[in-house]
Amino acid sequence: PSMTETIPMDSLDEHPSAVPQGATLLRRHAVAFFILGLLNNMMYVVILTAALEILPSHVPTGILAFVNIAPAVVSKALFPYYFKGEIWYGWRVWACTLGSFCGMMCIAFFPGLFLRLVGIGIASFASGLGEITFLQYATRYPHQVTTYCIGWFASGTGAAGLIGASAWWIVRPLGVRGGLGLLSLLSFGTALSFFVILPLPSIMSRSTDETTEALMQDSDREPERNLSLSFSDKVQLLKPMLIPYIMPLICVYFAEYTINQGVAPTLLFTVPDSKQHKLLSMIIHSLRDYYPLYQLVYQAFVFISRSYTSILPLPPIPKAWLWSPAILQVCLLVLLSSESIYDWFKASIARSLVIVLVAVEGLAGGSSYVSVMSHIGGSDRAHTMPQEYSARTIQEYEFKIGSVSLGDSLGIVLATLVSIPLQVSLCHMQVGRGRDLCTRV
Repeated sequence: PSMTETIPMDSLDEHPSAVPQGATLLRRHAVAFFILGLLNNMMYVVILTAALEILPSHVPTGILAFVNIAPAVVSKALFPYYFKGEIWYGWRVWACTLGSFCGMMCIAFFPGLFLRLVGIGIASFASGLGEITFLQYATRYPHQVTTYCIGWFASGTGAAGLIGASAWWIVRPLGVRGGLGLLSLLSFGTALSFFVILPLPSIMSRSTDETTEALMQDSDREPERNLSLSFSDKVQLLKPMLIPYIMPLICVYFAEYTINQGVAPTLLFTVPDSKQHKLLSMIIHSLRDYYPLYQLVYQAFVFISRSYTSILPLPPIPKAWLWSPAILQVCLLVLLSSESIYDWFKASIARSLVIVLVAVEGLAGGSSYVSVMSHIGGSDRAHTMPQEYSARTIQEYEFKIGSVSLGDSLGIVLATLVSIPLQVSLCHMQVGRGRDLCTRV
């Protein structure tokens, strides 16, 4: 794109889409960040959906779930905290693209369990690196555009659940080798979106006279190695973010994935009668149909909640209320766990009520993620004028948003460790109370 194209940022104060001459550029931002979010999370969903085909029958799927998220946590902990200096975005994007591609190809073409787990780990590491990279890159734009980009990135990650699961079912007849081999080619869409579709930060300048060299760097320009935040600097930046941002994300995703992986598989009811439950009887034909239905509802409402700041658009949850989704999610975990044990929901509405609560779970998780990222990437930067930016300020913003994204993945890892024994325990308690549906799945 032309480096002389500019949008006057004074007119972006209300919302970026209000600028007629910037409409085309902003559509490119929306498309690029949506695709980046979609492809970055899609392989994670594909691997989970194809778990039974990827793993031998004697291997618990919990192992795959752990390997599919733990390397992402490592990358999110490693890069923001221990890598110093400015970020080489071009190199990072290629690392994410090739890592995802090679990981998927390893799963597809090596039938051995160890090499498939290695491939899953490589793809997971690339996904974690991709998430922090694209969120950090969004901070290179003025804060209004950053919030806009983060909203569309979050929307893409929400869509990954629905599209990723659907993509696997489409290619499933080709088998693991053919299906995953074909889907692995989508990884190159990441590089295409970043290098071709996404406008450079220099295009979104306040004016050509006020453009600061530090803010408007090209992603291919060699980073300055002389100035970098020390580990102690990063710890000082991290401390004020722990309570309002990171801990809520950890709690939300711990409760959310504990429900999904540990509680939801045990929320079973008899197959609905067509006379009493006409709609549900068309969807649920066996006990095995309950869990996929819960996951479909969950993914749909995650997409809705992660898209509300971009598609509608509505403002993120106020900073003072960011703990509310976490509290709601923990309450849902307790409520659904008690239903699993005691079966106390009224029989006539139990199935429908569980589905509604799963939908609320998806809304809470998605809204928490997009709100936290929007505050750090955009709202919390609103008081800083572009002329006040320096290389150090840019690194501080990049570290903040990169470090906070560790929260959701850490919560998922903890949930994965808890969910396996929790599911077994809930099933044992159901059997002890005379309900054996969980043993028939």
